[in-house]
Amino acid sequence: MKATELLKEDHGRILRALNVLEKMATRAEREKTLDPRAVEDIVAFLQVFADRHHQGKEEGILFPALLQDRTQKNYDNLCCLIFEHNQERYLVEGLGESIQTKNTREFVYCASRLIESLRSHIEKENLILFELADSVLSPIDDKRVAAEMQKFEQPGQRKVLADLLIKLDALESEYTGEKHVRTAVRS
Repeated sequence: MKATELLKEDHGRILRALNVLEKMATRAEREKTLDPRAVEDIVAFLQVFADRHHQGKEEGILFPALLQDRTQKNYDNLCCLIFEHNQERYLVEGLGESIQTKNTREFVYCASRLIESLRSHIEKENLILFELADSVLSPIDDKRVAAEMQKFEQPGQRKVLADLLIKLDALESEYTGEKHVRTAVRS
């Protein structure tokens, strides 16, 4: 499997989480209350799966592979993506703080900004970054990068990721009414 295909799988899961977050924010705005357990679960998913797992693979494996070019022609684009990752981290932090302060308005604000930002970011990566990776990486380099991505998490962390996906399934069922057949985390 190509490195970009592994990351696209992650994007699908992250977009599912954003759909849940959007429904949570709508409900919170309407009812003026938060379900702390549900918010903690979505924040954990965003911190562990979206950030440490997914963005960790991008920043730690894919981006360095794309920077092997002596001209560094991809440097500015990759810096922009890392900047966006940092903005998203800040917004997820704000979601977490809204639980502690029981500030529904802050939750809705951070959720709205994060949903907008992360959906746009994912679209940019799907259209620009992945095309770039597919054109820059040789088949051998792509195979190496994909293998590194699949080994990125330690075996014990696979259980954590699997548990997060189970919680995402439950949140998705509760907030969107959708049910997904869960697939194993590949990397």
